[in-house]
Amino acid sequence: MLPSVNKINLKKLRDPFFIYKPKILKKSVNFFIKNFSGEALYAVKANSSEFVLKKIYELGIRSFDVASINEIKLVKSLFNNPKIYFMNPVKPRHIINEAYYKYGVRDFSLDNDIELRKIIESTSSAKDLNLHLRISVPNNFSKINLSKKFGTDGFKSKALLKKLKEISKKVGVSFHLGSQCTNPNAYKLAINKASSLIKASNLDIDFFNIGGGFPAEYFGLKLQPLTKYFKVINTEFEKNFKNSNTKLLSEPGRVLVSKSMSLIVRVDLRKKNILYINDGTHSFLRDASAHDFIYPVKIFNKEDKSKLRPFSFYGPTCDSNDFMKGPFLLPESINEGDYLQIEEMGAYSLSMKNNFNGFFSTPKIFIDEEK
Repeated sequence: MLPSVNKINLKKLRDPFFIYKPKILKKSVNFFIKNFSGEALYAVKANSSEFVLKKIYELGIRSFDVASINEIKLVKSLFNNPKIYFMNPVKPRHIINEAYYKYGVRDFSLDNDIELRKIIESTSSAKDLNLHLRISVPNNFSKINLSKKFGTDGFKSKALLKKLKEISKKVGVSFHLGSQCTNPNAYKLAINKASSLIKASNLDIDFFNIGGGFPAEYFGLKLQPLTKYFKVINTEFEKNFKNSNTKLLSEPGRVLVSKSMSLIVRVDLRKKNILYINDGTHSFLRDASAHDFIYPVKIFNKEDKSKLRPFSFYGPTCDSNDFMKGPFLLPESINEGDYLQIEEMGAYSLSMKNNFNGFFSTPKIFIDEEK
């Protein structure tokens, strides 16, 4: 059981800590389920906290996109009969074997002949496999491009898809537009490309997975409403798969959990418009540095009506790259000893922390039931 926000005592809290908002998570999950016409597979990598997974499951998402055996173990330890999709296209043989035989995983992703052979041999040519072909699609409208590492294209895709149809019980085609896709029409282009491949192969498929990419509303981004994304996706899927039994899937992660947590950090030094805080690039604020995400921020537990001005942050390590440019808008009176509440920290924060320079602590998490 998480302690209530009413139990926060700043004098005793020396390390960064989080505030979890289950009602906001509920709102985000319900919105996605209501507007997306297919099945959502929660991307565990976005936030693998047990309390988040349990809440998402409780709200009706019973399928999970996993990338490792440890994510499989976690999900299986929490739920009696979850549906697990092992969607990392490259997996060691012993992990494929363990996932199949020990944890009952039947859905695997791949993008090449070698990986297909690994799956077949590691499962002793099992007849109950559901294999999902990952294809490459343009990532031009995404903040984080995922097209270079995974995905097959062209003639190889058609040949591989035919092999999957011969071998597996069910067949799927998947793609991923990258993280933080800022244009809903990117889904239109990708769906039409993938559909053309399927039609050219003259095959029926069981699953059509559009991956993730749904954007969170970080400060400064000009985004169209999520309803526009769903309208484009639902329209294009209906157009291309009308009168078929193909099931539409997606892998939402960031869009579901980003708003559900805030991070509280302390200012340890101010130099003009730069604040040295007790968290940074090697901890929960990786995306603020690696991808220049600008999180909404305010002073925590204190009113300050002084004029706002832009600040940048340095984290606590000796790495000069432990820097978050921002700009983060805060009252100009901000100084050492003040605490900052950084919003939109539910995604890729807890899951990305490391132990560089010894700045590691088990994060304390408080629950806010009111907001």
